[in-house]
Amino acid sequence: MDLTQSKLTRKEWESVEIPVSPEEKKILNMIVDGYTDVNIHINENLSLSSFIKIDITPETEQYLYSKYFNQNIQEMIKKYGTKLKIILPSIEGSEIKKIKSADNIRFQNLENNIKQNIGVIFEFLLIDMCENLLKNLYNKNNRYAFYLYTLLQLKKQSIRNVNCHVSQFVDLLTTIACKYTHASNIIENAYEFIEKNDNLLKYENKSLFPHQKQLFSICKPKDGVERTPKLILYTAPTGTGKTLSPIGLSNQYRVLFVCVARHIGLALAKSAISVEKKVAFAFGCETASDIRLHYFAAANYTKNKKSGAIAKVDNSIGTKVEIMICDIRSYETAMYYMLAFNDAENIITYWDEPTITMDYETHPLHATIHRNWCNNKIPNVVLSCATLPKENEILSVTADFREKFDNAEVHTITSYDCKKSIPILNKDSYCVLPHTISGDYGETMNCVKYCDENKTILRYFDLSEIVRFIEYVNDEELIEDEYSIDQYFSAGIADITMNSLKVYYLTIFKYINKDEWTNIFTHMKTTQEKKFINAPAISKTKSVDSPPQLNSNVLTRTLSVSSIGEMKPVKTTSSGILITTSDAYTLSDGPTIFLTDDVQKVGQFYIQQSNISPVVFQTIMAKIAKNSEVAQQITKLENLLEAEQNKMSNEEATDDGKESSKDGNKRLSKDAEKFTDEISNLRKEIWMVSLDPKYVPNTKPHQELWTPTGEIYTNAFLPNIDEQTTKSIMTLDIDNNLKVLLLLGIGMFLENPNIQYMEIMKQLADTQRLFIIIASSDYIYGTNYQFCHGFIGKDLKNMTQQKTMQAMGRIGRNNIQQSYTVRFRDDEMIHNLFRQPLHNIETVNMCALFCS
Repeated sequence: MDLTQSKLTRKEWESVEIPVSPEEKKILNMIVDGYTDVNIHINENLSLSSFIKIDITPETEQYLYSKYFNQNIQEMIKKYGTKLKIILPSIEGSEIKKIKSADNIRFQNLENNIKQNIGVIFEFLLIDMCENLLKNLYNKNNRYAFYLYTLLQLKKQSIRNVNCHVSQFVDLLTTIACKYTHASNIIENAYEFIEKNDNLLKYENKSLFPHQKQLFSICKPKDGVERTPKLILYTAPTGTGKTLSPIGLSNQYRVLFVCVARHIGLALAKSAISVEKKVAFAFGCETASDIRLHYFAAANYTKNKKSGAIAKVDNSIGTKVEIMICDIRSYETAMYYMLAFNDAENIITYWDEPTITMDYETHPLHATIHRNWCNNKIPNVVLSCATLPKENEILSVTADFREKFDNAEVHTITSYDCKKSIPILNKDSYCVLPHTISGDYGETMNCVKYCDENKTILRYFDLSEIVRFIEYVNDEELIEDEYSIDQYFSAGIADITMNSLKVYYLTIFKYINKDEWTNIFTHMKTTQEKKFINAPAISKTKSVDSPPQLNSNVLTRTLSVSSIGEMKPVKTTSSGILITTSDAYTLSDGPTIFLTDDVQKVGQFYIQQSNISPVVFQTIMAKIAKNSEVAQQITKLENLLEAEQNKMSNEEATDDGKESSKDGNKRLSKDAEKFTDEISNLRKEIWMVSLDPKYVPNTKPHQELWTPTGEIYTNAFLPNIDEQTTKSIMTLDIDNNLKVLLLLGIGMFLENPNIQYMEIMKQLADTQRLFIIIASSDYIYGTNYQFCHGFIGKDLKNMTQQKTMQAMGRIGRNNIQQSYTVRFRDDEMIHNLFRQPLHNIETVNMCALFCS
């Protein structure tokens, strides 16, 4: 985690100027508009009339229905609907007039375009679903329930101008099908119907999260009601938009965004600038003169006479600033800067992740955090965190705020999101949930109670395991009748969602007979299957010496060779951690993060276990050794070049830059030109180093060798390191381990790293081209990259519960439903997630530091 309280670098400035994707921008604009209308939603899926951009009238609706939908509907009813006695309501009537001839000509011109785009027109999807529903009902195939459930969920979405006659048919058919369907029919297939149903996410409305709605509603001044100071305790899962909420708040307030991890602040800045919010930065500030304004926020500036672009900004005038982003060290400076141009009641201090560093007994930032709280003059404060202590745990904090600001209100926002399942796996690759932890009824109920009070953890409950438990206790009639599946969901199967299922799972524990628990636990444990099928085991290995290295970062005796022969791994069970060989196929859909205290040790382990043959390894190391020699020469020349450029800059400054600024270009000295040419020539001497695909995780040759059956898993994620990136890494004067790991698609986030290496790793992580990132636990707060899987190393067993939850929050941040897992190497760490901590150091520190 980058806690550097220093000024932004040029590259960081450049990074915030990169526009977000068009899809992201739509979401950001929705957040901006959502401050005014919290019930806003967008759905860009197209009905037929929206696709052809025609006004809706009874005539056009009937015409479109008759021309494009009626024949298919009539045919499916004739073929499959006779047994169900489906009678379509008549749509004929004297009030329906003939379509205008101009519209008719237009429809004819669009005919081919409509036929080519059937796949994106919503009504065609509905009709296809209806046909599959009818077909399976006719054949008495329970598969019909999938189409029924999907249609019921699709009906909830706000897709504009869906043909009313098609909608009537869907309503009629689903009503009939529901008579044949029980809630249990849906729940027993919930994993497929809900979690793996692509249509649910593809066609769902995009709207504000419930916690964002609450936040905006609390902050919005009421007409005729005097504003009062507010402390808002804002808790919601990671990846659900908390950090973007300031963009909405800035519609009416000036927002002072405080971030300990600068990466988060930069991400907010990039998003805010993309929707033309006026942003300023206070990083590493000693005085207000260190504050920097983005061009949009500049009130006074000078322009380049030739280009007309802004050349220099007057950073002393912040009248336009809407969002000030600052680090902990710079808070007071940023606060007084904002107060110079705005009334305090019109400012919100938005403190992101205030529990960062709170898991340490002492930390260099603690004194600064305490001083900021004591000296704060802003009467509106949001403490935003995925793992914020509950209000009753930090009463001294809320009391201190009320004492400082008269009539202050304290609001609590707590949210949990269960649209995704991110299963927790133990060291043996079994899913862990409350019903798998203990055969002791009392201990289990304490666990359930804690989960019920802290529902954020529900997103880490595996849905298929939940269903297995629900089915068993229902089938064996081990719960009271009124809490059976069909009774609990008696309002209708449309109410069955991932969220409601997980809440039901916790609810039924309260109505299970205590005397039955031991038998239930025994059955669930003995019948539980691993999340993944058996994979090859770790085999005995022997080390092979690598050739001597030409730099001090030698790599010796780190390669292991299978004693059973490289090409014939033993097909037995594994520990689930061999993610460069036998377990690689289990890492699907996206990159993996491995959190550990000893990054170097884990990196070496994966070099050892990569099963690279001695001959190949020796060849690679020889090339790397040669490249290392060249890289050292390049580094020396780059240092000389930088020194020469600095010398030139100083000389130009003393001469007011008269000569060099006339044409806008700086002239290179002869020495600088010489160094540049030598560097260019040396770069050409770098040898390209690559691995045979059979060593690169999840390539086809690799899977043929390592998957349990030799089967090819198409969703297995593989690295994508291009030749230019590989060559760039080979030119760096870095540890040889890092170069070998890159060939395997593995990057490392290190303490005191080579800056160029880290920039390349961040870029690869951001574009999801790395297979694995290995990082220490302190990187969790500052890592906003998208991961599908994560490992929590066994050397992190002393990590607090809150920090563990933050680590888990790095996984599953994607906006799509994929296969996710969080895998612990120490089972006791999992059990601690389900228990009230005996000593909550984060709470203790907050009460001490957030107190005057």
